[in-house]
Amino acid sequence: MNFNGLILRDLREAFNLSRKNLGDKLDVSEQTVWQYESNITSPKFENLNVLKRTFGVDLNYFQKKNPVAKVVSSQYVAYRSNLTSSVKNTERETVYVSVLDDFMNSLLKRVTLPIPIIDDLFDEVVLMREKSFSIDDIAHHVRNRLHIDKQNKLLIAAIEKSGVFVFERSLNAKVGAYSTWTEHGRPYIILGKNKSAVRRMVDVAHEFGHVLLHRNRSFSEQNTPELRRMEKEAFQFASALLLDKSDFEVNFKRYVNDPTNPDDYLALKKHYYVSISALEMRANNLGLISSKQSGYFWGRLTKSGYKQFEPLDDVLPIFVPGKVNAIFSALSLSQIKDLYTETGVNRSFVNQLILSGQSEKIKLKQKQDSVSQNIVNLF
Repeated sequence: MNFNGLILRDLREAFNLSRKNLGDKLDVSEQTVWQYESNITSPKFENLNVLKRTFGVDLNYFQKKNPVAKVVSSQYVAYRSNLTSSVKNTERETVYVSVLDDFMNSLLKRVTLPIPIIDDLFDEVVLMREKSFSIDDIAHHVRNRLHIDKQNKLLIAAIEKSGVFVFERSLNAKVGAYSTWTEHGRPYIILGKNKSAVRRMVDVAHEFGHVLLHRNRSFSEQNTPELRRMEKEAFQFASALLLDKSDFEVNFKRYVNDPTNPDDYLALKKHYYVSISALEMRANNLGLISSKQSGYFWGRLTKSGYKQFEPLDDVLPIFVPGKVNAIFSALSLSQIKDLYTETGVNRSFVNQLILSGQSEKIKLKQKQDSVSQNIVNLF
């Protein structure tokens, strides 16, 4: 067979495997994997079968003439400013998003989704910034446009419904999430796994801030004033989006008797799904507590050990992306089979790369072929 090593390279990187990781699975050396990817040698039949099982693809997948076209430049991938140096190869994430986007192109041909508002929303945010609206005002406008509930339980669903595609992926332990726009104008937010509900909430709101505020802005320079400014803006946006000023001020005065006591913030944490530390910073920013009170708060927070683990972190449920799962649920069995035939992948590929981490994996069930492709409301 005409084995294309570049296809293997892209799959390996999309699945977050090093050459050594893959070599261990194949029982070959890291050098041998490099030779496969460089088209110096081709895998033996038994190793081709291992590759099929590992990635959930057909043998024909490796015979494609060209690898997936890259639709993202690494400079436009919005990592947190203090994480850039910890990510050894941002190109791996651009490969992942490109492979993901290629599959989404095939999937989305089979459904008709509601018209997304993300482009209109982006234009509205740009106009508000030109008119010198505050980040608080912009976040308030976004909340109202997306009809985000006061407790933020539908935040991810609202962001997905707006036209953003949100996925989960195993990232570096220090990388909470990242976001980017493809060259064709499709926005992605990639969330890391193994985060508490409240930390995930801040991550998705922060990255949504980058999507709306910093489209096509370069993140390639490390620790520059401009990068620090964009990170600060994204954090301010996340704080204002999650804790809308008027509502938060009322509830803070209602529930927090001693603002220096971290435990006094637990009712608000349970209500908003936001960490104790983020709640305090929002209160401080809004002038609800004094600098002296804030100093006492952080001292008590450190003494209590809440910087590592807060109360309720292991209790509050984690919200996962559901848009793509909803799209699959709208497809008939024959449509799903056609999708797999066209893309050269199977259910294992989808569960690992597309629906990774979601509570409900796609199940092939018999459905009526007359199932409508018009999804009026995904959530």
